[in-house]
Amino acid sequence: MTRTGRLIPRNRLRWIPRHLHLAHEYSFFLHDQITRMLVEYENSGAHKEIITFRNKSDANSFSKMSLQNIDAIESLRKLGYEAEARKVIINTVIMAMVSDFLHHIFEALKCLEKRKYIVACNLLRKPMLDSSVYLSWILGDEDDFFIKFRESSPDSLTPRKIGNRRLEIFRLSIEKSGVSDLIDAETVHEWTFDSNNPNGMYRIFQHAVHLITVDRIQLKTSTENFNFIFKNPSDDDIYEEIYRYIPYMMLFMSGIIVELFDKMKSMDSLSKRAFITRSRYGYYLLSDNIRQVTLISAFTEILGPIIRCFSCSRPIKITKHNLARIILTDSFRCTHCSRTNELAFSWSL
Repeated sequence: MTRTGRLIPRNRLRWIPRHLHLAHEYSFFLHDQITRMLVEYENSGAHKEIITFRNKSDANSFSKMSLQNIDAIESLRKLGYEAEARKVIINTVIMAMVSDFLHHIFEALKCLEKRKYIVACNLLRKPMLDSSVYLSWILGDEDDFFIKFRESSPDSLTPRKIGNRRLEIFRLSIEKSGVSDLIDAETVHEWTFDSNNPNGMYRIFQHAVHLITVDRIQLKTSTENFNFIFKNPSDDDIYEEIYRYIPYMMLFMSGIIVELFDKMKSMDSLSKRAFITRSRYGYYLLSDNIRQVTLISAFTEILGPIIRCFSCSRPIKITKHNLARIILTDSFRCTHCSRTNELAFSWSL
């Protein structure tokens, strides 16, 4: 049991700086929630398109082409079902790319628990520099993405061709997400892609991947050195950068992915609202600002008079870490007798 959200066993957090435990657990929470959605969509077949043929002749023709091992997408196009073929393609791309995104995030977070932060940055580079752009593009302007994917792939999909459009892609997608008031397209772009930003992740990503970097002065390897090879593994500076970045980007990407899933097949509105609310509240707790203070005060006022420990009957005390438990794990820890109590917060939403 951790002193924060109880999401991850304490022994797994021992190599992560103590003040960053909640940021790590919050990031894992978002990963796990998106993974759960992905699995549910896969198991229910929500990503599959049911084709209603216009007539029996088309249905028979499709069956014959299938027996001839003609690709289903090509068969639909030949029969004039372009919209249905497009839907199948978009759904397939989303499911595969989200799965790949989650695999990399999971392994990166696990590496961070083991002080393998350079390996973690290698793993973070692909989902943050590539997947984030394509998934945002599909949500923000599906028509434009599909035209490029259909007519000029892969040339029009390269980072070099997309580079000048990334900021606009992020803006369009954020406008359609449920976290548009918390996420800023300029911040996403600067933290991820701006090599001139000394506090961004682009330099760290490039140095993690390459032993020598010389093409850009901002990224140039220092004299008689190799990138990160001689860095002391006990240094915490990389962790400070990473955990300023990952929770923000995971909140951004979870907002994008949820909307893509909802567009694929409508979610239960209450479940969607609960996820977005928990995501927002969890993020409020990561920064010492007015949002955190207001949230703790509100929960104290609402829950304080009615929630008591099942063991000692003392009223709940809403601390930052207890509130993290409530939001992320539907439980709280009694500050008097230390018992962990269940509290169905997510269901109440």
